[in-house]
Amino acid sequence: MTQDHQSLAVRVDPNEMVRYVHDLMTTPQSVSGDASIVVAQRQWGGDTPLARAAHLRWGALNRAFGDARVSPWTTPQRRDQIHVPAALIAAAGVAKLTMAADEVVFDIPTLLDATLQLCEPVGHA
Repeated sequence: MTQDHQSLAVRVDPNEMVRYVHDLMTTPQSVSGDASIVVAQRQWGGDTPLARAAHLRWGALNRAFGDARVSPWTTPQRRDQIHVPAALIAAAGVAKLTMAADEVVFDIPTLLDATLQLCEPVGHA
């Protein structure tokens, strides 16, 4: 079993996933190597199962942005930039991953269910 396949089952704490993506987005482009790997290894102390899982989940989240079922959760800001709610990023830490055509992807319904569970309630109960 490869490390990617082993990492499919590793979940990342939702708050840690949000922190990872925030750190990744604020990392200067000048970082040598794959910034998503560098940031993950910095956050989790090297090439650890959590660092590999976060990197894998980040890639799957980027693929999920191309799915029409996820697009209502994102807001275009500019041609090359979208706004993504923290709940969707947090859900990427815990939602079910699967393999499809040699790529790691999210099971979109479970990603969206997890997103809803992590959203702050609004209105009056």
